[in-house]
Amino acid sequence: MRRLKLPRWFKRYLKTDRLAPERIALRAQRIEIAVIPLIVIAIGWLASPQDPMLSQGQFPWFWFAPVLVALRYGVLPGLLSSIPILINWVIAEQWGLVAENFSSRFFFGAGLLVLLCGEFSDVWRDRNQRMEETYLYVTERLSRLTKRHLLLNQSHDRLEQEMLARPGSLRDALAKLRGLIIAAHSESDTPPDAMPASSGLLQLLSQYVNIESAALYLLDQDGEDQVLGRQVAFIGEPVPLQASDDLLRQAMDGRSLAHIASGDVSLDRNTSQLVVAPLVAGNNTMIAVLAINRMPFFSLNVENLQMMSVILAYYADNIRNAPGVQELQKRLPTMPALFGEELMRMIRMQDKVGISSQIMLMTFSGSLRDQIPSEFIRIKRGMDLYWQTIVNDYPAIIVLMPLASSSAKEGFVNRVSGWLDSRFKGNFETLEVNVRSIDFALQDPLPALVEFLKK
Repeated sequence: MRRLKLPRWFKRYLKTDRLAPERIALRAQRIEIAVIPLIVIAIGWLASPQDPMLSQGQFPWFWFAPVLVALRYGVLPGLLSSIPILINWVIAEQWGLVAENFSSRFFFGAGLLVLLCGEFSDVWRDRNQRMEETYLYVTERLSRLTKRHLLLNQSHDRLEQEMLARPGSLRDALAKLRGLIIAAHSESDTPPDAMPASSGLLQLLSQYVNIESAALYLLDQDGEDQVLGRQVAFIGEPVPLQASDDLLRQAMDGRSLAHIASGDVSLDRNTSQLVVAPLVAGNNTMIAVLAINRMPFFSLNVENLQMMSVILAYYADNIRNAPGVQELQKRLPTMPALFGEELMRMIRMQDKVGISSQIMLMTFSGSLRDQIPSEFIRIKRGMDLYWQTIVNDYPAIIVLMPLASSSAKEGFVNRVSGWLDSRFKGNFETLEVNVRSIDFALQDPLPALVEFLKK
């Protein structure tokens, strides 16, 4: 059989992203809720003027409209889309166009069908949102872990060999940069749209990557696109970056560093820069670009460019999370910054979509109180974050378990109990290990954590 040839515009409209887009504007939703039942009513009047309610049919075709709206948007929109059909029935009955054996109880059953379909839609849209938020978090976490692995490779394989020629390890430099960012956020005269510690970032790059002349530019939002904004910091005598620069376009299109030695850059390039690098945070958001127009020739190598990308990505992640981490560290000064960043993300996940996490609080007061914590750190679960501290002069370990339910908490307790029995031939009571938990779904984790540490 020959395939049915459809018009090109009709095929384009039947695409999945047109019929079921991921995001539908509120105005478009309201239009569909009103228009879909009106279209069905109009078809009924055109197809059967003597019986516009199609009451003599073998199937209630009119209720396809509210059922479709309920499946698409939920209970309330489905009920709202049923109103035009009720109005149509009243009008048709006044004009004597409804069969005598047509019962109004028909609408009761149809209403229950709409409610059922709407409730089904609400439940599955909520589950889908939870899965999407979990997927986004895991993807962002994987991105951060990948960058940290690259950081470890750079710091161990290359930077330790050049320690005599460098002012310290890359890890120390990034810790200093993180401190500068948090300190910059605490200054009252810092503009809210400025890049905190941007001058310190350029100074660090001048020491580790040997840049001599560069400038840092913000990115402004122009509709769905990002465009070059104002300059926020510079070092040396930079050449202004133009919006039409070829390296800038390549860097923003690829969301990665672009340089003149790349094979993708043609000889007749329109650029006055040597390197253009975007600052991309862990959620794949570009916040600024760095344009370098002068650096030593021998410094333009793969290792230096990789190091630059890691430093810029680390900076972007930290300025995105620094304000919240600063607020946490005001209440808990000894909290590590990485622990604070993850705790903020988990609190946001709980508030936004109700995905729970757990915090396990462990204090050691027995005769092995120094030995047990040091060995316990070695058996940590992959996603968990550990914070070692002192509570009432006793060693303590605080374990953050992202995306963990109450059953995961029980599994953690059983695993630790088994480990204590096999390693130290004891249990929580005999070894004087006190364990308590904070469930994000049952209580606000931050006040509970503050109370535990300051009791």
